[in-house]
Amino acid sequence: MKNKLSIKNLFLVSLAVFLVGLLIASLVSTNNGKVEMRRLYVMTDRGVAISLEVYKPKTATRENPAPAVMLIPGGNASVEYMSDSGMELARRGIVAIGIEPYTIGRSDVEKDNEGLGSIDVTDYVYNLDFIDTTNIGYIGWSMGASRVNAALYVPDPAGEMTTDAKGNEVPKMVIRDGVKGVMYVGAGGLLSDEYKINSALFEGQWDNLYRGDRREMYKNPQYAGVLGLEQFEFWKWYGDPSNGTGRIYYEGWTGHTIGLSSYSFVKASCDFFTTTFGLSNNYPILFLWKEFGTALAFVAIVVAMICLILLIVDLDFFRKDLEAKERTVLETSPKKWVRWVGLLLPAIFGAATAAWAVPTGQGILNKWVSKDLIHGTNIQNVNGLVFWLFCLQLFGLALWALINFVIVKTDKRALKEQITLPGTRKGIMFLKALLLSFISLLLTYFIVTFGEQLFSISPRFWKVQINSLTRLRMEKFLIYFPLYLVPFLIANYLHSTSYYSKDKPVLSTVRFWLANGLPPMFFLLYAYGKIALFHTTPITSLGMSRANGSLVDASIMMIPVGIVASMLYRKTKNFYLPAIFNSMFFTWMATATDLIYIGR
Repeated sequence: MKNKLSIKNLFLVSLAVFLVGLLIASLVSTNNGKVEMRRLYVMTDRGVAISLEVYKPKTATRENPAPAVMLIPGGNASVEYMSDSGMELARRGIVAIGIEPYTIGRSDVEKDNEGLGSIDVTDYVYNLDFIDTTNIGYIGWSMGASRVNAALYVPDPAGEMTTDAKGNEVPKMVIRDGVKGVMYVGAGGLLSDEYKINSALFEGQWDNLYRGDRREMYKNPQYAGVLGLEQFEFWKWYGDPSNGTGRIYYEGWTGHTIGLSSYSFVKASCDFFTTTFGLSNNYPILFLWKEFGTALAFVAIVVAMICLILLIVDLDFFRKDLEAKERTVLETSPKKWVRWVGLLLPAIFGAATAAWAVPTGQGILNKWVSKDLIHGTNIQNVNGLVFWLFCLQLFGLALWALINFVIVKTDKRALKEQITLPGTRKGIMFLKALLLSFISLLLTYFIVTFGEQLFSISPRFWKVQINSLTRLRMEKFLIYFPLYLVPFLIANYLHSTSYYSKDKPVLSTVRFWLANGLPPMFFLLYAYGKIALFHTTPITSLGMSRANGSLVDASIMMIPVGIVASMLYRKTKNFYLPAIFNSMFFTWMATATDLIYIGR
């Protein structure tokens, strides 16, 4: 009873911390009520909706229109990626509009849409009466740079023509009227002097897309040549920003994935647009408090979720079928080298194969899933990640068989008993495991959605999204859940027969977490270790970039996965339950935001 009460108390405390975290994030994001923050859905005349996150200073009115900056994320990133610079620009009197491109997050999916919504949103912004349409700007991050360009350039209104690379006559493209500044982050480059708008590029010292020795970037002809110089200085304006000839390179001690949440980038975005629009930049930068609040909320909701499932599994309805009794329970091998081999070799294998498996899995599952299961659409990076998990668990299974059947020669009867469904009502046990997992996640989902509606903010921690699901993404959840369930069943069987220790619960939890978390962590150590040691990156292709993004997600998500796997197994001696729950949890996290690929 005492243990049950402590879990209940922890659950209540975690809920309180969750709400406090969101309150902190909301107060900072709205500048204590001086900025209106809204999530909007804009419906086009084609009947497709795009999701926006709008930061509007209350000083922006019909009588006093304000400059506007559209913030466009790249790859498979949701609009929350742009929130830090958005809130800081709004505090300086600029309307900041974050765009969730078509196919990402809560926006609809539309095939063959140039710019994935950037053009539609630009048209929408130009029709808002509180926007000064003579002072418009864009920020494009990563693939968002090309989405910016789709909206930035328009055919010459005078009808002037030019020739393309193939010699064909085509309309000359010019900058859209009213655009005063464009800033690219981690991709793209400065605009040439042909275009009279201010231009900036922000590059992180750890950015994984920069080719070559990053220590020499300041004299790379690709960058310095635009300025007509042999080398340039970061954070120094070239040209005259007041007449649209300003050019500037920014640099910060950050990387590609987390660059948008770095102090140096947010400071650079504020410097660039306040200079471009002639506004004051005499404000402190406070967005880190917002990130602190959202991180606090994320940790708290994960703790609340774990408490929920532990409380629900204690109910008689579930306990009698889910708790395994009268069965042999295997414990970790007393030989330390066996444990280390079991932890390290799969991690090395996972790191070594990630750059191959993630893009290969996308290619294979894009064709199979889109053709046979979901009628032309599927979730791009999820396909790569689930394929990598399959490869990883097949290697782990082969290594486990070698150790247990050839080297250590574990009791085969115990191994067989471990894999059998517990209890006499085996079908009922599996259904109850599904029901318990669904109820626990549904309650967590309700708390997340309630908090989001209460504070008008999506709780996020870097790239990991605990997002509300659209109808289309709920359909994808049902598709991907069984695909994730298979590798999680294999993993939990391997871990429960290899790392469980009856008398050392904390050590068991650490081992379960390491078994889940080391493979993506080793890949990230390899990728960023090369940057640290050799100042170049192995992540120069789209496939490697996707592997990087997927395994950044996985390394964070595997922390609660390992904790849940250990705690539920210790409580029930039933590895099926944590495998089912974790695959549901992982599927939710994976499908909530990621880019939906459109089959051709």
